[in-house]
Amino acid sequence: MKKEQLLKFAKRVIDDRRYKAEETCNQRLTSLRNENPRFCEHEQNYKVAQIKFAMARSEAEKDNAKIVLEKRRSEFFSLLNAYGFNERDLHPQYFCKFCNDTGYVDFHICSCLQNEINRQIAANSSVGNKDFTFANSTETEEHNSAVYNKASACVTKGQSILLTGNTGTGKTYLLNACCNQAVAEHKSTQLLTAYDLNSLFLDCHLSDLATQQAILDSIIEVDVLAIDDLGTETIYKNVSANYLFVVINERVNRNKQTFISTNLYLSELRERYDERIFSRLLNAKTTFIAKLQGKDKRLSV
Repeated sequence: MKKEQLLKFAKRVIDDRRYKAEETCNQRLTSLRNENPRFCEHEQNYKVAQIKFAMARSEAEKDNAKIVLEKRRSEFFSLLNAYGFNERDLHPQYFCKFCNDTGYVDFHICSCLQNEINRQIAANSSVGNKDFTFANSTETEEHNSAVYNKASACVTKGQSILLTGNTGTGKTYLLNACCNQAVAEHKSTQLLTAYDLNSLFLDCHLSDLATQQAILDSIIEVDVLAIDDLGTETIYKNVSANYLFVVINERVNRNKQTFISTNLYLSELRERYDERIFSRLLNAKTTFIAKLQGKDKRLSV
């Protein structure tokens, strides 16, 4: 989902909070006025006293108006308290005291709106296993541990990541850990297997232009796109490589992060995909390229 849409949904949540707070307050005041004629009388007297005080011109008028205002105020709030309410009940009880549920403070996004945006990002992000984190890692191999540390730093810095290595060396775990960290850093994240991504490409190829654009936008616009097991998917002629190039190229041009794991050697990646894709996947300026080492961790000892 695009950032503009996330902001729109988040703002709607904040607006709903404000509406509910104001509606609750209005209902409470309406009930007081309808059920208690004396409340209406004292409320009106208090408002009139406020207006007269504000419009007073001379010091003498202000002094007299102030005396009346304080008397009317005391009468009004004494009656309000007798009905079991206080001054706070006359006003909407907003969730956020900084922006009164408008979402902005001095034309800047309020923390409440930013928190809701972050919640929307997390809700709309897709990661494989939320337990696969750097904190939960049991990796002890020295080289792999160094790769983990570097990968974690790359997530924060905004770099892309290409992980290679034999089956069972922990690439998928590390890929998930990177995705979970990205979500924690409030980046919209989408993790797909190469098979699922290729299926999206096929759907895209067989759809009308509007649907094609919607599918591609969902993959291109996300802050972090993670592709697990690149190279295991079936290559569809005029589909797989073509759409993969479009996605990778657009993401590079837009400075989007792409995390990829593959069992293929770099030479095999070059043979399987054309030179345009290969050159973008292995751009050392934008991508951290690392190979995980060791035996298959999934095999029992």
